[in-house]
Amino acid sequence: MDTQDKQSTPITTVFFDVGQTLLTTAVAEGEVFSEEARRHGVELDPAVVQSNIPKMYEYYEHLYDQDDSFWSDDERAINIWLAMYEYLCELTKVDKSKRPAIARSVHKRYFTAQSWKPFDDVVPTLKKLKERNIRMGLISNWDSSLEGIIDGLGLAPYFDVIISSAAVQLHKPMPEIFTLALERMGTTAAEAMHIGDHLTADVEGALAVGITPVLLSRNNTSQQRLALEQKTEQLKKSISCISTLIEILAII
Repeated sequence: MDTQDKQSTPITTVFFDVGQTLLTTAVAEGEVFSEEARRHGVELDPAVVQSNIPKMYEYYEHLYDQDDSFWSDDERAINIWLAMYEYLCELTKVDKSKRPAIARSVHKRYFTAQSWKPFDDVVPTLKKLKERNIRMGLISNWDSSLEGIIDGLGLAPYFDVIISSAAVQLHKPMPEIFTLALERMGTTAAEAMHIGDHLTADVEGALAVGITPVLLSRNNTSQQRLALEQKTEQLKKSISCISTLIEILAII
């Protein structure tokens, strides 16, 4: 873990990203995709589908780099996911006529809490922060299903503020979404920390408004960790990097 210099203003508030920071899929994505494909008469090997998931997310990063504003609008955010799942259909040689229906079925699965689960280190970390009287909130590039998912997983009591990008028509790394979170929490940037897995959306977005950023890289060979290595020395010195969420307890 890389640590930053201890700051003079104590951290009283911690904001979190959600996807791949707090939550992961409850069932392997290859399994879900194969199940939904089967509903439409297409048999796929879940292992083959799973092996193509990284390529699907590379496609997401490509779309994100072109224009990340889709996260500010429910319909556009949904269309990105549909495009990703249709691309996965292409990678797994699904007939073109079946792709739109399969994509819609897969996307529908992820609107429910049952399709998600917190990482093993999430609840223990949230409990410890709560014991320290740290206030917590969520700032996530997510569609309007976020609050229902967090509530359905029993995590809502931990958070004073839950902000999904589509609901407020703002998205990370826009400074405005971080400023809105601070306003709703009634705190200042100097007292706040933001933890997330995306270098641009989470780290650079938080830095832009003076919030202390922490990059969570659950896989130390992740694209985000590698991207950080390519950034300037000044930026790297401004960031704490952790590989498990529980490590945040040693930073605050």
